[in-house]
Amino acid sequence: MFKIPIPDEWIQHYAYILLSSTFLSLILTWFSIRIMKRMNVMDIPDERKVHTSPVPRMAGIGIYIAFAMPLLACGHVNSAQLGIIVGGAIALVIGAVDDVHRVSAVGKLLSLFGLTILMWYFGIVTNFHLTGIQLPDLFINIVITMLWLTGICSAINALDHLDALAGGVSVISAAAYLAVSIQSGQWLWGLISISLIGSLLGFLFFNKHPAKIFMGDSGSFFLGFSLASMGIMGGWSTNPIKSVVIPIAVLSVPIFDLCYVIIARRLNGTTQSLRESIVYCGKDHIGHRLMDMGFCQVNAVRIVWLTSFTVAISALTIRYTKIWESILFLIQIIMIYVILIIFMKAPHLRKK
Repeated sequence: MFKIPIPDEWIQHYAYILLSSTFLSLILTWFSIRIMKRMNVMDIPDERKVHTSPVPRMAGIGIYIAFAMPLLACGHVNSAQLGIIVGGAIALVIGAVDDVHRVSAVGKLLSLFGLTILMWYFGIVTNFHLTGIQLPDLFINIVITMLWLTGICSAINALDHLDALAGGVSVISAAAYLAVSIQSGQWLWGLISISLIGSLLGFLFFNKHPAKIFMGDSGSFFLGFSLASMGIMGGWSTNPIKSVVIPIAVLSVPIFDLCYVIIARRLNGTTQSLRESIVYCGKDHIGHRLMDMGFCQVNAVRIVWLTSFTVAISALTIRYTKIWESILFLIQIIMIYVILIIFMKAPHLRKK
């Protein structure tokens, strides 16, 4: 069941993609640090941020180039994968503009709607068939796709609040995608996953604490778009319920972080509306809360990475289990987050 031999041809392709994307990312991120310093594109510290000195941002440009170039050079790209490359470039531009000149929430929403239409054009759209609803399936699926895309882009962006946090979690998620691709013989989708992993590994070399550069909104938007698109297109399971649950579970760490802070902000009165809760910037995310408990930044990030890895393993196991066994694994995933919430809220664990 798990032992699916990889053809020699694809082993060579995977090795080429991984090595070239990692090497390109290392070189481009190194150049980005110097270029962004010269252009004064810096992330300035304030009371809402953890870092204490200006750090270059917009590493997303190098990450994207390191992701796209090996794939295009390899030549094994179908329509949907080309859609991820083209859409990723647009997501990158949206984020880069937001890095330099803040884009309004309405502007981002319109941009993401345009990206959703582009995804549909390339065949990257959910495939729900809902009975009893007097609306065309295409309309429903475009709406669901837009909600998924908006949610994951926002979640990855929100998770990028500590050094190497969003990048590391994205590597784990992409590795889960890669595992499914190999186990199911979807070799082309494995190329996308492994190229994303390589481009992030090169970046993480410079983004580990203390970070020499941040990915910025350009990077988080590109990653959010890529992971959301791959979550739709991956052949997760022949069971329609599992095919929905598994990608949500794989990306559940950023989803949990975003949902938790939105609910917490409303409950404690920090914000007065849902929109304000989403766009509000504060030191109340999962990484910040772990640091409030006394963990250093590196260990806080490691805890989140471990959570992401554990949940991803459980999510992948669901693919191969019977329904009742899958329910047990799903309960296990939920309990991981319940324990994490209790852990973060325990008053005696917080720093005095």
